[in-house]
Amino acid sequence: MTSLPKHYTDHCLFQLYLNKTLHAAHQGKVQNLLVNRYLSLTPSIYQENEKSFYIIKDVPDYLYFQEHIPLDHGFIKVPQYHGHLVNLYSYQNLSEYLNDQLSKRNIKNLKSKKRKLESLGKIEYKVLSDDLGELEYAKIFNHFKELLSNRFDQKGILNRDLSHWQQLYRFTLPKLCSGEAKMFIIYNNELPICIALNYIVDHVMFSHIQTYDTDYSKYNLGDIHMQFQLEWCFSNNIDIYDVSKGTNPYKEKWCNHRYRLFHEIVYSKKSVTGTLRSKLKKMELNILQRFRNIGILGSLIQMDKWLYKIYKWRK
Repeated sequence: MTSLPKHYTDHCLFQLYLNKTLHAAHQGKVQNLLVNRYLSLTPSIYQENEKSFYIIKDVPDYLYFQEHIPLDHGFIKVPQYHGHLVNLYSYQNLSEYLNDQLSKRNIKNLKSKKRKLESLGKIEYKVLSDDLGELEYAKIFNHFKELLSNRFDQKGILNRDLSHWQQLYRFTLPKLCSGEAKMFIIYNNELPICIALNYIVDHVMFSHIQTYDTDYSKYNLGDIHMQFQLEWCFSNNIDIYDVSKGTNPYKEKWCNHRYRLFHEIVYSKKSVTGTLRSKLKKMELNILQRFRNIGILGSLIQMDKWLYKIYKWRK
């Protein structure tokens, strides 16, 4: 099986949900503290091969990991980004959640936009997984890339997944065939206009990549697509829909829980270099987070926009 693209290495959130992999420092059961349930999986263990210093990125605070740190090693947790999720555990159906989460005006607008979209032609909502043939998969994934490229060109932001698309393509197919991944697609006359690639681990669905046809922007496809996915969650015993790290108005509108992501630094106390690197890295991460908190990073300075400009200039 093809491994995850390199830029996911050591990212707890992605390794767990996409690859069912834990770092050696996190051996043991994984408990979801929000619903008091364990993830029923036996993840493989990602080793660091006796390194004197390493970082585990993006460890979510709503999951409890059994730590497995050698006695001669130090351990530091540094708060970083926030993430968002939809917690459906206490709700019986979608209507309950919508009434609790959205205003009456938003619900009315959602219904109106959905009616207008469905008046355009033959609108279909499909969830594709283990019954997806390879030829159809290739066709959809190519269209997926096109929609994603157009969307990020419109935003003027670099999308790192696009530069690893073939590797992601090879990685995803076995996950779909095993039912560990799902593609949620809205079609208009058999043409995909909105696509989401999500991963399933027990009672959690994790949002990996979502995009839509920018020609349909006026129909609020993101909201319609979210409603479609949440309907599926209720029908398939999914308690948590994690829409990953980062904050934007769309996530704040739909999600009822904000969680914190931490970077965990593990270092050998016997190593002078490892100890020094851990202290310097902690300082660096704290400074970067302060810049995010006051709006310098992520607002005044948006690295993905600068990287996009550099990428276009080189191209």
